[in-house]
Amino acid sequence: MTLQADNLLWLRSRTVATKGRSLSETLDALVTAARTGGDVPADAVRSVAGTVDIADDDPGLERADEYIRGAVTASLHRPILVREEPPPYGARQPRKPRRG
Repeated sequence: MTLQADNLLWLRSRTVATKGRSLSETLDALVTAARTGGDVPADAVRSVAGTVDIADDDPGLERADEYIRGAVTASLHRPILVREEPPPYGARQPRKPRRG
């Protein structure tokens, strides 16, 4: 994507003003607002018809519950690695009072 310098400057200042984390986040929010705001030409609206594949052997999705249940069960049986977040770099730990 290529932006003109004045548009890039505007986007940066908008990111700072809205306390956004990045230009990408701000740009994504603007595109989402434009896309969902209702100000879209009718010929730009697309249907999701044809974007989902349904198995030929189960066109009525009669085994869908069984399939989803199996996928969830398999997911729950996979190991998960959990790590505690370290303190941010340079964060000071509270000092312990000295005895004496």
